Amino acid sequence: MKRVLFLIPMHVEFESFVNPIFNMRTFAKSDGKIFSTLATDLPIGPLSMSAYIKKFEDVDVKLIDFNVEAMLAPTFNYDRFYDFCYDVMKDLSFVPDIVGVSSLFGPSFFNFIDCAKVAKSLFKDALVIGGGNIPTNSYKYIYNDLKCAYFDALCFGEGEKPLLALLRAPDVRSYLEESNSWITMDKIRNSPAGFFPVHDFIENLDEIPFYDYGLVDITRHGLNPLTTGFKAVIDAGQKQSYHVMTSRGCPYFCTFCASHRVHGRKMRYHSLERVREDLVRLKNECGAQTIIFQDDHLMSDRERVYEILRMVKELEFSALFQNGLTLYALDRPMLEAFYDAGVRHLVLPVESGSEKVLKEQMHKPLKIKISKRVAEDCRDLGIYTNTNILIGMPGETKKDIDEAIENLKDIPVNWFNIACASPLAGSEMHEIALRKGYISGEVLGSDYHKALIETEDFTPEFIQEKRYLMNLELNFVFNNDMRCGRYDLAVKGFDNVLRFRSDHAFAYYFLTKCYQELGLENDHQEALEGYLKYKTNPSWQKYFEYFNLPDDPSQFDAVYQKSMNTGKGSAIERV
Repeated sequence: MKRVLFLIPMHVEFESFVNPIFNMRTFAKSDGKIFSTLATDLPIGPLSMSAYIKKFEDVDVKLIDFNVEAMLAPTFNYDRFYDFCYDVMKDLSFVPDIVGVSSLFGPSFFNFIDCAKVAKSLFKDALVIGGGNIPTNSYKYIYNDLKCAYFDALCFGEGEKPLLALLRAPDVRSYLEESNSWITMDKIRNSPAGFFPVHDFIENLDEIPFYDYGLVDITRHGLNPLTTGFKAVIDAGQKQSYHVMTSRGCPYFCTFCASHRVHGRKMRYHSLERVREDLVRLKNECGAQTIIFQDDHLMSDRERVYEILRMVKELEFSALFQNGLTLYALDRPMLEAFYDAGVRHLVLPVESGSEKVLKEQMHKPLKIKISKRVAEDCRDLGIYTNTNILIGMPGETKKDIDEAIENLKDIPVNWFNIACASPLAGSEMHEIALRKGYISGEVLGSDYHKALIETEDFTPEFIQEKRYLMNLELNFVFNNDMRCGRYDLAVKGFDNVLRFRSDHAFAYYFLTKCYQELGLENDHQEALEGYLKYKTNPSWQKYFEYFNLPDDPSQFDAVYQKSMNTGKGSAIERV
């Protein structure tokens, strides 16, 4: 029996984990040391591959997710990810024949390399391979520039069929050199005309068995700060969350996205019968309470979405949709179907408040009025919403960002997630930024907290600071729930912030105001004490001064209403 070990590198750059910047989500270890939080989403790529190869071959599979290991380690006293990786794996009794390092996007790049380096050191007879978005888009850099010999081969695109063929190959080395879905250093170096790998997709996704969820310990992955921060999960108190992917592919051409490089642009689906079967098994066999849909383009078939929502309702699941929604498809009947299915939280892909940026820089011709209408309908129905916003696109200007801020104030979502546009390898944005010489730092290893784009109009430092000022302005100073008089909802947002940043002076400041309006004196006093404790921190003090906030939170109303009435409330335009 062959043995396969999947490794999931830490999703963020190591330095970002051990030395989080001021505005990152953080948590403390038992010794008091502060680290940035890590998402522990279930690694559905390896879970799918494991299920597929076990369908055809007698194989033993294990998985190590270093995000979970890092989050749960009581203390963390490492200067390099390599050393942590080595310590986790050095006493492993499972000796693999194949080690597969699976990684998605740029922030984990150097951890991806370190996993292979450790595997080569510990398992000298094992074949070490890599898969996911990173090798699919960066194989030339890995083999040519880095001359990385730790990987015996890199998989191009999806891995189910290539991995099965590798396991079945009588002569593994010969197969790797012959297959067009596997990339090797020899192919890159010895192909005068260049080597062009090809995808080997599974067209009928029903060929993939029920994901091999047994590879993970759901009680350990259930700590996921990304999903447990969603209002719907907080309200329900549920941690038995399972990720699913009912389709693959996306036909759209958003310049900031690179998922098409792995899954292609053609839509492929699990049948509805198969979706129902999987959901029933998750409920009955796994005890699933929350289903997290990870489809890149869930809304491609409206009738299919209606049917999936009926399944969610029938099986009494809480459901999260982290991505895959399309605003034009979220008309009132569709939103009512989400609500009827028990969905109480949606992530709306607004992306920008500038229609010029949406159309010209993002290639996403979305109208602000559609975003506003969807957000208003969600608020009316009682669906909590947040939205991801990117700033710092190549071709975007300071004027565009100022316009975006004012437009976003008219979109009544509950929370804005503001990120620095990151030129992901494989995206059109990356190609544009490279061609125009806009990239100012190392793309591989960077994340959405760090700005890398420098254009004729702005610097990375400007975008990075602007990002946080936007966060403070839209989520705190101009918080939509407070503007609507929904202080109870505003409290939930600010409380969630404090779950990840216990010293967040702005969260305490506005909680003080909310509790005052709600007449909750004890909570008001507790929030006021938190505000008074942290407001003198110089990092927070500069932001209080920047927005001209009164020292006494109870006096905030006058300043707030004045800025609302004049329509000149955007303090950020002074940057």
